[in-house]
Amino acid sequence: MKINDTVRIKSENVTGIIVDISKRNGKVYYTVESSVKGAIEGKDGGEWPLYDCEKGDIEVLT
Repeated sequence: MKINDTVRIKSENVTGIIVDISKRNGKVYYTVESSVKGAIEGKDGGEWPLYDCEKGDIEVLT
């Protein structure tokens, strides 16, 4: 998986684009920006919500 890949977050059934990849405490995290406009309570990103996901949480669509 790489930046700009279109993915689906399995648990949320949300599609989006990977906008950042980081490594914390030995784990790789993918920041996914939702492709659905509109704030979701409790999510970062304002109009385009952001989700921090591990590899197993997402599947690549492109």
